[in-house]
Amino acid sequence: MSTTPLLNDERLTRDEAYARAELITISDYEIELDLSNAMVLDEPTYPVTTTLRFTAATPGEDTFLNYLGDSVESVVINGVSHQVDQIAGTARILIPNVAGENEVVIRSHSRYSHSGEGLHRFVDPVDGQVYLYSQFEPADARRVYPNMEQPDLKAVFHVTLIGSDTWTLASNGHEIGREAVGSGIDRVRFAPTQPMSTYLTTFLAGPYARFESHWDNSNDVGPVPLRVFARQSLAEHVDADELFRLTQQGLTWFHEQFQYPYPWGKYDQAFVPEYNLGAMENPGLVTFNESYIFTSQATVSQHMARATTLMHEMSHMWFGNLATMKWWDDLWLKESFADFFGTKAVADATDLPGAWQSFAHQRKAWAYVQDSYPTTHPIVADIVDLEAARQNFDGITYAKGAAVIKQLFHYVGEAAFLKACRTYFERFAFSTAQLKDFLTILEEASHRNLKQWAPDWLQTSGPATLSATVADDGVVTIHQDAIDPQTGNAILRPHTFYIAALTLNDADQLVVTDQSQVELPAGSASVVADQFIVDNSVSRVVLVNHHDHTYAQVQLDQASLEAVTTYPIIDTDSTAVATVWSSVWTMVRHASLPAADFIGAVARLSHTIDDVSMHARVLAQAVTALKEFAPTSRRTRLTKQLSTALLDALVELEPGSDRQRSAARALTQLGIGTEALAPELTFLLASDETSEMSPGLRIDDEIRWLLLGSLASLGRINRVRLDHELAASPTATNELYHRTAVAAMPDQTQRWKLWHHVVTGQERHGAMLSNAQLTATAQGLNSSAPEFVAGQLMPLLEGLLDIWQSRSNNLASRTINGLFPLRHQPVKGGPAAQHNHPALVNIDAWLAQYQDAPAALRRIVIERRADIALRLAAQSK
Repeated sequence: MSTTPLLNDERLTRDEAYARAELITISDYEIELDLSNAMVLDEPTYPVTTTLRFTAATPGEDTFLNYLGDSVESVVINGVSHQVDQIAGTARILIPNVAGENEVVIRSHSRYSHSGEGLHRFVDPVDGQVYLYSQFEPADARRVYPNMEQPDLKAVFHVTLIGSDTWTLASNGHEIGREAVGSGIDRVRFAPTQPMSTYLTTFLAGPYARFESHWDNSNDVGPVPLRVFARQSLAEHVDADELFRLTQQGLTWFHEQFQYPYPWGKYDQAFVPEYNLGAMENPGLVTFNESYIFTSQATVSQHMARATTLMHEMSHMWFGNLATMKWWDDLWLKESFADFFGTKAVADATDLPGAWQSFAHQRKAWAYVQDSYPTTHPIVADIVDLEAARQNFDGITYAKGAAVIKQLFHYVGEAAFLKACRTYFERFAFSTAQLKDFLTILEEASHRNLKQWAPDWLQTSGPATLSATVADDGVVTIHQDAIDPQTGNAILRPHTFYIAALTLNDADQLVVTDQSQVELPAGSASVVADQFIVDNSVSRVVLVNHHDHTYAQVQLDQASLEAVTTYPIIDTDSTAVATVWSSVWTMVRHASLPAADFIGAVARLSHTIDDVSMHARVLAQAVTALKEFAPTSRRTRLTKQLSTALLDALVELEPGSDRQRSAARALTQLGIGTEALAPELTFLLASDETSEMSPGLRIDDEIRWLLLGSLASLGRINRVRLDHELAASPTATNELYHRTAVAAMPDQTQRWKLWHHVVTGQERHGAMLSNAQLTATAQGLNSSAPEFVAGQLMPLLEGLLDIWQSRSNNLASRTINGLFPLRHQPVKGGPAAQHNHPALVNIDAWLAQYQDAPAALRRIVIERRADIALRLAAQSK
């Protein structure tokens, strides 16, 4: 390999990408992966042959390919063989003195991955079968084959896979040829793709179980073959009928909305193990996290979440795959739109309830947290290189962006918005686009000037806070408060939303009695709600952003806060409930509402929340509030209060219902490290569906292992018992539960051994931890005794650079986030004194010492520092 520094540089800058795109136009790739050795686990690599054909605008210039493979054996450029060690480094392959038309043929070896990046290899613990799948976004196709790794250099891909003749071999295109090339080995060729980006290429290989159906819209395109793949040991749990029904509903709905035929031929969906994401929109072969194959009882909210992910990825077949962003600055052009349309598709095209409610209280909560960090960024971010791109697959790009798109959709109107989408697809099909392109089309379709809207919403940072003040005469004034953390400037964005009044009915339930639309123009800090009068003589709530049409945190006034934490809300579509509980939780996180008040409200009122997703989330938030935000001195009493409510729920909620199951899950999480709950947890573990303590509750693998983990954290269950439980059902999921339970056990010596396993990525005998195994172990370590968790901070800080430099971006991020201790005892002196807390002082010292550390690493440390500071402030009140 060359020692030339540039050829060993993994970074690809935006400037480099733009310059390469000015020079190069790619015709096509031919890629052949020989996976015939995949079942030989001692073989770390596989052969790859890549042929790339392209033209150059300026012959005689140099260009390069990106490649993070294991080795390069040969490089032939326009028929001339080149000396590998002169042109191939560890990250790039130089293509010198390009001609007008060029052909490059490279033979190389790439590594099987255990990190979920590149081509991941997994061995099923149930039957020993080997499974392979790829994951490339944003820039990991270069781990598998040499290419020009940037989204605007689209090309046609001709793929060939070599592997076992008993395996499923699949890629973006449909299979067009198969031949035997050895004993038990086939070579399979796939149809050439439409022009697309490298990050969208995909490969699947292994003995996957296969389910087949089709979608036929006779008025548009011909029959689209549908297939679902999953590991054989999961096949009995695959709900193929539901998955195909959702897929058919989605394809029909998206065709009606976008009026552009589905352009990718077949529609495969593969559920794969140890996946880093929820899913990935590879054209023709979408990959999903196999946690979406439910092996234990699944609630309706889990089914809804799966459907939302499925529709999100389907939206990408148009937003992102057909019309693609030029560079990662405009990642929102696909992710924000997919988040919005994915949710809308579930709400409009399926009978699954609660899509927009879940978006309001769950998806947007992710956005509010991310947007409140010191590292927040505009929706349209400044992405200078690929490392920055990796860091911006976050709650701002996805959820905040989707919330802003939702607002824009209502602002310009459905007809105009969809007209703009259709024009956008026609104009930029199989090409790339930028923000200005879509906004120009939307202005044409809606006849609205968006030149002020775009910078206000897309190019500023931080959430606004909306609040209401009520005068003695009942007149309501809405206030907007927002400071851009990046600039320090006030941002007074335009908002259109509803305000609602809720008062008590005869059953002492809060119901909506009045509502009105409010326009808060750009540049306005406040506005009076016209013809909206509130009766201050009764218990009432003034709810800003009813129906959740804008993106803003809501600060409840004191009278409203007292009412919503005392009385249940009855709302037919649950949006008021979602907005209220989202607002109350945000107030806990920002220490403007004591955690004890929130826990008390959940204990009193959670049983009145009918929406399954919201009910589960509120219970989980109550457990987090108790363990991380409540003062230590009050936790014993609060544990008693919350556990009593959860135990009552097991009896009083409908037997076997989703909400009963959510209560059981919350109880197991509350029970981690909580000795007072050991008797109840032990009794539940030995129970069945006839138990008077939990009638109808199914103690399946999920609930069983959650109980085992809680009891293991208390030392009530030993390693022998955990090993015995795993041996009885050695599934991949149970193996991860087992790792978490072992790591949570109160054995300090064992904990430090496991801590070092996570830090080094290797177990005792040198076996590498996979991405999923690493996360499961870290989860157990971080759920254990607070004194152990806090003690991890200094050793972690001392090892941060080594972790970052020795691991892939994904594994390093998982390691650091997984082990970073968030729970610390506050120092005396109240909130003001916490600035001098040893944990914050030590983190600040690291940040000061390593100002030149990679930006992505510093971002993680800064965000975890913010998390600790919030918790200390809340605990010290």
